[in-house]
Amino acid sequence: MNINADRLLTEIETLARFTEVDTPGWTRRFPSSAYQESRQWLRQRFENAGLTTHIDAAGNLHGRTATDTLPPICAGSHTDTVMGGGRYDGVLGVLGALEAVRTIQEAGIDLRHPLGVIDFLSEEATDYAIACMGSLAMCTGDFNPTWLHRTARNDHGNDIALADAIAIMGGDPERLRQQQPLTQSGEIAAFLEIHIEQGPILEAKGAKLAAVRGIVGIRRAIYQFHGRANHAGTTSMELRHDALAVAAELISTVERIAQAHPGTVGTVGKLDVRPNQGNVIPEEVTMMAEMRSLDMDELDAMWQEFTTGIEPACTKRGVTYESYNETRMNSVLAPAWLHETIHTICQRHDPHTIVIPSGAGHDSNYMSLIAPTAMIFVPSVDGRSHTPEEFTAAEDLVRGVQVLAEALVAIDGRLGE
Repeated sequence: MNINADRLLTEIETLARFTEVDTPGWTRRFPSSAYQESRQWLRQRFENAGLTTHIDAAGNLHGRTATDTLPPICAGSHTDTVMGGGRYDGVLGVLGALEAVRTIQEAGIDLRHPLGVIDFLSEEATDYAIACMGSLAMCTGDFNPTWLHRTARNDHGNDIALADAIAIMGGDPERLRQQQPLTQSGEIAAFLEIHIEQGPILEAKGAKLAAVRGIVGIRRAIYQFHGRANHAGTTSMELRHDALAVAAELISTVERIAQAHPGTVGTVGKLDVRPNQGNVIPEEVTMMAEMRSLDMDELDAMWQEFTTGIEPACTKRGVTYESYNETRMNSVLAPAWLHETIHTICQRHDPHTIVIPSGAGHDSNYMSLIAPTAMIFVPSVDGRSHTPEEFTAAEDLVRGVQVLAEALVAIDGRLGE
């Protein structure tokens, strides 16, 4: 059983033609015309492959082989992009899943479980400020009905409510008001997501494949520090109330803590300074800090060490602070049997296969709440993603989808044990 490499690569290039005009790189944002048109094309590709299609209330596009009494084994990802993104983020997971399912069907392999392909709606955060919207609504009861009233400007310059945007994509916003998962635990037998790494580790280690052990947990919060603006030349150091000096100390603290815990990361990626003038002591600073680790106990300990240092850093400078929007996202571990199955197949195709966590969030985060879930990574050249320079070599794309196809067959067998 070998996938059709030419067909896979041609479909990836064809989907790339659907992009918003007058934007850099590749841009298909929910609910733009380019995204709508690409969805119509994709649904037709599903149906041409003999899949039965439907769009659920959250706007997720589903394709499925013949109905069976057993729940389906599914694979998928997303086809929306960030502004000025690349050709492969998410797209590989959807078109790769389609190619894997087609290949299994064309090979005449008789499986116990039906197979499914899912294109999740709006994985990327948009002006509606909801990431992984389709998978969140599908797998949890956490979709807040008030979100439906949020508005964002579409590619025609018009404000459109989220409820209307979901309806445009074929969803049912009224159903989402019920705050109930669209798919219950057990209704999907297993879920796989193949994805570009979006990082430099595979390339650095000379690996062509990674069996993803899990998805890291995240601790994140926004802090606002309040000092006193004053003349930078006439205010002596001991009389200053410098909000930026507090933030600078804490930025170094985040870096130091993460460096002391291999395999973790810590970042302060957003900083707003007021009045932001060269000759004025900063009066107010807003800072977003985050840490990530696969081990939640380790992550919580790191976060505790960081937050414990905030009060002393403020007190010694006469600065006050407040925190808000604190987030704690649990890590996700692939079930051992599923991870081992994928790892074995990966090693068959690349003896240098590595095991790493995903440092980024994916639709798999939410799918893991309702089904055994695992991911496969292929290399990103120079670790680039969310940019037009995002690139993965054709042979790496093909190798990864071949692994996906073989994994779907193997999982069908393992589920029967």
